[in-house]
Amino acid sequence: MTFNSYIFIFVYLPVFILGIHLIQRFFSTRDNAVVIMRLWIIAMSALFFAGYGALSIGALFVSIIWNIIWGYLIDKKDISLIPGVLGNVVFLCFFKYNGSIVMPVAVSFYTFQQIAFLVMLKKKEVERFGLSEYLSYILFFPKIMQGPLADYKKITGELNSLIKKRVSAKDILVGMVLFILGLAKKVLISDALGLGADYGYSNIQTLTAIDAIVVALSYSLQLYFDFSGYCDMAEGICRMCGMDLEINFSSPYKARNIAEFWDRWHITLTRFFTKYVYIPLGGSRQGTVRTYFNILIVFLLSGIWHGAGFTFIIWGLMHGFMMVITRVVSPERFKNRFFTFIYVTAAWVFFRAGSAADALTLLGKIVEPAAWSGFRISIKLAECFQLDELWYVLKVTPIPGYSWSGYVCMWFIMILACLLVFAGKSAKELAGGFEKRYELAAGNGKHRGLLIIYMVLLAGLFVWCTLSLGRVSTFLYVNF
Repeated sequence: MTFNSYIFIFVYLPVFILGIHLIQRFFSTRDNAVVIMRLWIIAMSALFFAGYGALSIGALFVSIIWNIIWGYLIDKKDISLIPGVLGNVVFLCFFKYNGSIVMPVAVSFYTFQQIAFLVMLKKKEVERFGLSEYLSYILFFPKIMQGPLADYKKITGELNSLIKKRVSAKDILVGMVLFILGLAKKVLISDALGLGADYGYSNIQTLTAIDAIVVALSYSLQLYFDFSGYCDMAEGICRMCGMDLEINFSSPYKARNIAEFWDRWHITLTRFFTKYVYIPLGGSRQGTVRTYFNILIVFLLSGIWHGAGFTFIIWGLMHGFMMVITRVVSPERFKNRFFTFIYVTAAWVFFRAGSAADALTLLGKIVEPAAWSGFRISIKLAECFQLDELWYVLKVTPIPGYSWSGYVCMWFIMILACLLVFAGKSAKELAGGFEKRYELAAGNGKHRGLLIIYMVLLAGLFVWCTLSLGRVSTFLYVNF
């Protein structure tokens, strides 16, 4: 089950949210009200995860049992933390780097969160080990698949206070805005870009220089809208329940250097590596050379965390070396949004390519003089972007009669994606604007007409998304 599926949108999500609201209304005065809420979250989250098959639910079960045992022993017996953490690392490596076994979904995310929990328990940053609280933290479905790697105290504080909330119509509507915008990013933009990226990476040898640029750019934008869309949808689900989810994505392609990029992209992963790797290694407290070495170690581990291939190591080190260069030059002086985006996009080529040789071939096409011959884009690549609904609109115009008509959909999607990334507002900003208009409409009737127009447009966008779900792929970060 995924966020972008009919069963989730029309069955699972309404049942989950209705259950939250009913418990808030009818059980909030009971002594065990918090436990009842946790049990509902645990049960529904386990049901959500079970849709990924026996291997995934079995691996999750084994991981949870291991950490329950060590969590209890650390809390009650004050034993060493090391065996518990090593067990998690071995568990993760067994699945992630064993080519003969299919990797369970989300294994990296819930393993890291459980390592963080054991460390916090040992340091007494968590007061006690409570089974229902722990399970609700690990299993809470909006974050288990792709994060955020939520702070234990923050997320459990939100979940524990959920029973006392009274969700308003405004919360429901704002949550729906976030969910619909995130769904549109995934279904209408990311997956359209993904068709072009998949074609390009499967036909690297035949690409022209312009093809190679389009393919590299397509994957960079695909990953952006895929991850961004998931984060918006997860935040929207939480808002509909009456809680806030930690920000994990904040317009990273607007970053002016690589340090700022990592302050905006997968924010909680950056925080995890800073807290549990960079600082224990000495951080920036042991001299310049050691600081740069620690940075490289962090990004090397980040690459390994994302995947087993050598290409992920190259990707991680590319970011690490650029982070060091940025520090040497000074982050305040080394600011250029265009260069940062180009560099990040080039690094994504290694992230996506099947091998380092394929990545170098694709990048080589861009700088190879012979590949620029004809200055053209392959029509087969362009046709990958030709979505049915867009083409149906174009068919009622004279455009199909022109020789360049096969490229229209591609340029429309690419230009729209770039405008949204570099000049558009984030979904959170748009939802905030909707919230203000809702409040104005409640106090002043003249604002209601505009609010209704926005709601009709959002409803139309939602219908378009749901009609397009049949061709949807899974979220990319589920694989990491």
